[in-house]
Amino acid sequence: MSLKKLGFWQAVAVGLGNIVGAGIFVMAGASINAAGPGALAAFGITAALATSVGFNSAELSSKFPNVEGGVYSFAKATLGDTLGFLVGWFRLISYAVSGSAVALGFSGYIVAIGVPSGFYLPLAALLILILSYVEVKGVRLAAEAEEGLVIINLVGLGLFVATAIGLGTYSSSKFSPAFPNGVGGVFEAAAIAFFAYSGFNTIATLTPDVESGERTVPRAIILSLIVSTLLYVLVVFSMLYGLNWEAYGVASNPLSLTLSSVRAPTPISYAVAFSALTATLTVTLSLIIAGSRTTRRMGEDDLLPRFLGKDSKIPTLAVAAIMISSLSLGDVKSIALVANFGVIFSYMLSGIEVAVTRKRRVQGKFLSPGYPFTQAFSVALSAIMLLTLGAQSLAVGTATLIVGLLIHSLHKHFVQQTPGYVVDNGQTIL
Repeated sequence: MSLKKLGFWQAVAVGLGNIVGAGIFVMAGASINAAGPGALAAFGITAALATSVGFNSAELSSKFPNVEGGVYSFAKATLGDTLGFLVGWFRLISYAVSGSAVALGFSGYIVAIGVPSGFYLPLAALLILILSYVEVKGVRLAAEAEEGLVIINLVGLGLFVATAIGLGTYSSSKFSPAFPNGVGGVFEAAAIAFFAYSGFNTIATLTPDVESGERTVPRAIILSLIVSTLLYVLVVFSMLYGLNWEAYGVASNPLSLTLSSVRAPTPISYAVAFSALTATLTVTLSLIIAGSRTTRRMGEDDLLPRFLGKDSKIPTLAVAAIMISSLSLGDVKSIALVANFGVIFSYMLSGIEVAVTRKRRVQGKFLSPGYPFTQAFSVALSAIMLLTLGAQSLAVGTATLIVGLLIHSLHKHFVQQTPGYVVDNGQTIL
């Protein structure tokens, strides 16, 4: 195996590093607050959507193994330049905004253990800069860092589940009423939870860097989704088992509340807190990796300024700059819902992209099961999830769409007027 290529377990580690992170350590309490015990159903809905989209991404990554832009590259290759640009544009914004939210989660845990609150924003910015340097040093170094950190995350969550169930006491009141805020609350919780599930796409962006990527990446996507779903359901159940759902509110450290309620030993509480820190760190790193690769690919495709596709450092620095500038956008929950607009929009198109490749008979080494029902399900459920994100998310998403179309039009005009540039007519030959 080439030293420059990642193996199967490293690809899984990158996906889990993004999935098993802020969503469960920070957002789980907000999901429970929105849906009560119905949060278990909400995580099931989110898992179903993520799995269907995961099958789409796995098939597309096997059919386009030599591109590193993930869902952006898939959209461009199947739906043309304009939709490809919009998907890439939304993903760039989502990666950056999500990264700033997760970095704030990291610094929030640091402040919670005694560091002066004045370091809250500087610590988040410093984390982004350090992890950007790690990414610039090479994807293999970043993946190797993810491997070790993911193990810490999994051990910490396993310790939490065992402690919460082992020391907690069952009470029917903790699980009733099952849906205190109705169906709307369940879908709101599912929208919050989706912030954590989108990490499997990070693996797709790394397909060219993975040994036998067209075979390895689909398996890594599916395994990372299975592991994360099982873990998420166990954690949410443990939280409900250990503490009444109404007590969580929108706390940013919900697992700590559970451990405090069951009177967990101090060493266990510290171990879980340390795991939370590593989780937010790994997610930030994964978002930087995915964002830089999408930026680079869009530069190479002349959908963003070409210099972004020529230097491996510039896209990473650009993503880091956007992340740092996004640190003051608002609270973590609001940022997550805003970021999810672009994520769900891009995933909604994945089912259509699979249908296009099937119609054009594009060959791949992995085919999604249940075609075309899996694809129809992913499109329909994505559309429903978009509508449940809330007014703020829809407003920001619409504004982002308009700005993106304006940038695309201006850049295309510039390219057409620049000697030596060749403009794609938007009709991709597969």
